[in-house]
Amino acid sequence: MNILIVDDEPLARMRLKSMLNHLNFEHVLEAKHGAEGVLMASKHLPDLVFMDIEMPELNGIEAATEIKLQHPSMPIIFSTAHDEFALKAFDLSAADYLLKPLSLERLKQAIEKVGLTCVDDKIRVKRGNDVLMVSASEIICLMAEDKYVCAHLRDQSLLLDQSLAEIEKAHSVFFRIHRNALINTAYLRGIHNTADKPPKALLDHTEIQPTISRRQLSAVKKMLNEI
Repeated sequence: MNILIVDDEPLARMRLKSMLNHLNFEHVLEAKHGAEGVLMASKHLPDLVFMDIEMPELNGIEAATEIKLQHPSMPIIFSTAHDEFALKAFDLSAADYLLKPLSLERLKQAIEKVGLTCVDDKIRVKRGNDVLMVSASEIICLMAEDKYVCAHLRDQSLLLDQSLAEIEKAHSVFFRIHRNALINTAYLRGIHNTADKPPKALLDHTEIQPTISRRQLSAVKKMLNEI
């Protein structure tokens, strides 16, 4: 099963691809602009296309029009930061219209709407004497503390047996912002700067603010620009 992302912003493609991988869609193709998207749609015949709208060379509406002329049944979901194109999108029989920033839950709804099945990743955690499986999408951030890795959720913090490196490799929804911290990119809200102290990541649904390393600061800033 192939999914095609058409977006001229590399970080936007990276974030959406990460969310799709998190839902166990492994075969994700990428096109950098509308014209390339039209070519790749004909070459690979994807099961679903995610289409940005404002792009150079050929915008998303124009690209989707060409794809629909050639492949009328190919489902297209528009993903954009602007809502003024919604009517034009649905005139093209768009499967759905998503506004950035995308939430994982809204993305799942759109995918299931076209008949594809989402499978959420699970991570094993400890709570007292109990071993539980929780969805990776519920984990806001993970931090290495002493000899342990702690997963922070909305209402609780749980211990893991795995290292940050193992989690980062197995679950692409997480992004390393520091040698001791991974964040779930779906929860990234901003950056907190304080004089003479390292910047911190502001995350939705928690007061925890993981430190951002100097090496990763520019990547986090770019990621915020795509939200």
